[in-house]
Amino acid sequence: MGNAKTWRNVVCTGISFTALIAGSQAIAQTAPTTEQQGPVAGAPTDQVNLGSTIQSGPGGTSDATSGDATATQAAAGGPDIVVRGVRGSLLRSIDTKRDASTIVDAISAEELGKFPNRNVAEALSNIPGVTVGRDGRGEGRSVTVRGLGENFALTTLNGRVLPTDGPDRSFAFDVLPSEVISGAEIQKAAQASQLEGSVGGNIDLRTARPFDHKGFHAAGSLEGQYNQFAEKGGIKASGVVSTTFANDTMGFLISGTYNKYKFRTDNLGEYSSNDVYDIVTGPGGQRSVINAPGGAGGVIEPYFYSVGYVLGERQRWGGSSAYQWKPSDRFELRVDGIYSNYTDTEHNHRVSVGLTPFDNDGNVRYDLNNVQIDKNKVLTNYTVNDATIDVLSTDEPRNSITYQLGGHIDWKATDRLTVNADVAYGKATNNTGGQDRFVVAGIPGSRAQVATRSNGLPDLILTIPNADGTVTNRTLDQAGNDDLRAHYIGIQGQNIADRSTAAKLDLLYDADNGLLRSIAFGGAYSDRKKTVDVIDNQYTTANNFGGYPFAFSQIGANVVQPPEFTNILPNLTGNFPRSIPAFDINTYLSSLQKAENNPNVINPNTGQPYPTGYATQQVVPDQLASYAITEKTWNAYAQINVGGDRWKGDFGLRYVNTTVNSLGYGTTVRSYQVVGVGTANVVFNPIAPITGGGSYQRLLPSANFSYDIAHGFRVRLAASQAISRPTFGQLSSAKDYSAAQSNTPVVTDAGNPNLKPVSADQADISLEYYPNRTIALTLAGFYKHLTNFVTTRAVPFTLTPTNQVAGAPANFPFTELTYVNGDSATVYGIEAGAQYFLENGLGFQANATYNRSRAKSEGFPTTDLQDAVPFSANAKIFYEKHGINASVSYQYQSSFTSSQYSYINTLAIKQRPYHELASSISYDILPQLTVYVQGSNLLDSATQRYSTYNNVPAFYEYTGRAFFFGVRARL
Repeated sequence: MGNAKTWRNVVCTGISFTALIAGSQAIAQTAPTTEQQGPVAGAPTDQVNLGSTIQSGPGGTSDATSGDATATQAAAGGPDIVVRGVRGSLLRSIDTKRDASTIVDAISAEELGKFPNRNVAEALSNIPGVTVGRDGRGEGRSVTVRGLGENFALTTLNGRVLPTDGPDRSFAFDVLPSEVISGAEIQKAAQASQLEGSVGGNIDLRTARPFDHKGFHAAGSLEGQYNQFAEKGGIKASGVVSTTFANDTMGFLISGTYNKYKFRTDNLGEYSSNDVYDIVTGPGGQRSVINAPGGAGGVIEPYFYSVGYVLGERQRWGGSSAYQWKPSDRFELRVDGIYSNYTDTEHNHRVSVGLTPFDNDGNVRYDLNNVQIDKNKVLTNYTVNDATIDVLSTDEPRNSITYQLGGHIDWKATDRLTVNADVAYGKATNNTGGQDRFVVAGIPGSRAQVATRSNGLPDLILTIPNADGTVTNRTLDQAGNDDLRAHYIGIQGQNIADRSTAAKLDLLYDADNGLLRSIAFGGAYSDRKKTVDVIDNQYTTANNFGGYPFAFSQIGANVVQPPEFTNILPNLTGNFPRSIPAFDINTYLSSLQKAENNPNVINPNTGQPYPTGYATQQVVPDQLASYAITEKTWNAYAQINVGGDRWKGDFGLRYVNTTVNSLGYGTTVRSYQVVGVGTANVVFNPIAPITGGGSYQRLLPSANFSYDIAHGFRVRLAASQAISRPTFGQLSSAKDYSAAQSNTPVVTDAGNPNLKPVSADQADISLEYYPNRTIALTLAGFYKHLTNFVTTRAVPFTLTPTNQVAGAPANFPFTELTYVNGDSATVYGIEAGAQYFLENGLGFQANATYNRSRAKSEGFPTTDLQDAVPFSANAKIFYEKHGINASVSYQYQSSFTSSQYSYINTLAIKQRPYHELASSISYDILPQLTVYVQGSNLLDSATQRYSTYNNVPAFYEYTGRAFFFGVRARL
């Protein structure tokens, strides 16, 4: 299997480079000279960023109409070249970086309606210092800037904070169609005039505007998609129309896109290790299992181990619109909006086995004579008798609707005073309350044999019992209605709404007095409310049939289906379940009515048949897991801009005042009775509201300086203080005990409404070299010291039910996973980038980032920061000439800490290195018509994580390669 995978990788890589080489064999044509291509870097500009950080749109005033450069007349009368394609996109990105007043990196659309990558997050990953987090379904979803996680970056659209469809602040880029974005800019150093809220980087996305391409323009594409692993296809259609009129003083643009495709993902669903038990050897050589001494930690063994697959379908449609009115050079009005409707339906099927050492009666299930333990105290070889094999099916829907509407005015009130005003309203929702379903059927009395393997998933051999209860050699794929027994029915989900209203006022006074160039001042106000309403059956009917009371055959139901696949995780070696029986959730639930008033099955809790209506699921609001956060912020700033012949700079202060109000709910446990390894009967006291919050103020200084050492050679310096607010989930005052019902002694979602923002002292230096329009070299270094760092802490406590049932223990050891402001963290690193264009149509782009981070808790060093990638690199080679556009791009992420804690606090979760290879080739049949083919994940990579030791896996997801082919037209 390994050799076959290697050959597949070689073949796909060979095809990619063959396409590129084929394009480069075209007869070379003389490229425009450097002088024809516009000016290179000279003296620093006096541009001051107000409002949106993006100052110019893709393509300037017109588009080229072919793959080669097309000359247009610049406004100043000199020749200008606008280049369509990868080359033009990179040139505009460098222009944005060079002309910015602080340290910035950018990407630009290749042409109207065509972003550089298929996904906005994937496009951002081409920027130095940016890494993309993948959702395990073949798409980039989150973005990490300079080693700080997704919640440390502030994402805006046209300078306005975007609402999010999740319980935190991080923006899920998969909800946003890439076709509606014309550019993106990451501001890595702070300025007083820019919105606060990020210690990683401000990510500003920009939608297209009609004045970007004056006159009438239209573009559209139709695409087919194919996922090799899922063996399923999809379709995407998009279009954009832009026009200006009234002597180019007014313009209107509208775009739309629709995408629908299917996918398959194989995964390690769970490997939740614990170390609460130890195996000791007595004087006579006999082994026994004991509770691990306090704080010492016992042997490391999995609490649960599950593998399976996900089948899903995604549908995304949306669009953007913009209106511009510029009756004179002194006034401009913009009104723009964006809308996205994203639906993701996923069906997860997997097998799960509890592997703890004791059965329900407290008997040791391990074959202690054959247990093997390695030097790290990891159980490496053992047999679990009387194991319960669970077969799970889940429905995991997502229905995200995001929209934002804003208006912006640029007004030159006097010859020296410019006024910018901006207002916006946005909302994001994800209404899936009561739609997530987690349904379990099980086979008690089974046997599991486990053997760990370094760098791979442990072997797991499962054997199910015969009809007489003996365990011989029956395998899981032989299981049917006689074997699987009803168990747990979890129905849940969240209705999330994020509403944001904001207004900004920026004023710029052009002093033009010696070194004093201008003074910028202004302020902003935002009112944001995030509500999370959970709807479930956790405290009503989830455990009505808990404990595996009957097999489906006993009620005359046909629920169990034969395995759908026989090749689960085909790219991995090892002996673990490759095929599992499955069931349809609707069939499972409807069959339970046959248990009502059925004399063949008895409720073990009452000794009587199940009554009428017992199988009906009661899905109700779950206040214990719900919360609402209101956050109001107002700020004011003043920034002084100075400059000379070869230098410029700014320094300023930004004052921030934030008020937080948190509403959640909590309760205490009235009684707690263990039913089985994965089940407990829990009765709660009445629910009561919990409120909290407060306010905080910060004064944030910043300074930026740039100096032209020589023609095209610039140095930049920056220093600032910045903040990053806690996520909304972290600020929740709610506490959720629902895990106790599955006998999991953990309180989750234990937020802290009194958290303060993370503060950072940060410094940057950047060297930029632009000798001409064909070469760009950059080198940057950064340092950040974070305090009040928010981290998760597992706090043990003793749960004492207030009215415990007779015969049950009086108390239980529990753990509360809560958020605290930790001591500090440090992040520093180096970024390097280069791009070079040859006259024969070839071009190269590459960048690399080294990042180092370290967190402290209670004054002691712990681990690297979560999601801080120590080393990442991107490289692209492309050819654009004679209507041919071919490219090969490669991305690499080194191993990094995915989480500072696993289920065992002393073990961090690490992610293995990830490689991504993509390729594309297109041909202009006509100047207005292009056909193309693209491929992604050509190396067939998978996402893999482990808990400190190579033989303790934590996460694995495999999606396979994807291919796209289509046609694009433009006017």
